[in-house]
Amino acid sequence: MSNNMHLIIAKVDEIYFDGDADSISVTGALGQMTILPEHMPLVTTLKPCTLIVRAKGETKKFEIEGGILEVPRDAATVIL
Repeated sequence: MSNNMHLIIAKVDEIYFDGDADSISVTGALGQMTILPEHMPLVTTLKPCTLIVRAKGETKKFEIEGGILEVPRDAATVIL
């Protein structure tokens, strides 16, 4: 199992995060979820929430109003 995954959090005109992450916590269509490296592939809509990224021993928080999360193996993309 990899220790991290590549994560991009972006709007059409702005990138909020582009780097390696240990985990991502968000509220998806079916409730709260945490994505870890090598998570099964997933696509879901996101509800308004605090998106939490854990990377390199730090925690970063992003207030979002919704979006889409796509998780292929060892990566994740959040489109706001």
